[in-house]
Amino acid sequence: MEIFKHTRAAYSFADFADIFGKSQTWTYRLHYKGKIKVIDGYGCRMIPASEVDRILSEAKDRDGLK
Repeated sequence: MEIFKHTRAAYSFADFADIFGKSQTWTYRLHYKGKIKVIDGYGCRMIPASEVDRILSEAKDRDGLK
C-alpha cells in the first residue's frame, strides 16, 4: 500500500531526510543502527521508496490511525 506519492523508486540520504523534515545525519544514524534498508554497491547508497511507506505506516499504527 502506497502512503506517500513517490516520484522515484529510491531516494538519496538527503532526499529521504527531507521527506521527514530531518537532517541527513538522521538518515545516516538510522542506517548505521540497521533501522532502514539501504541499496548499496551501485555507485551510491539509496533508500528504497518502500522504506518511506514502512516508516509512515508504523507511525499510523502507533497513533491508532489505521
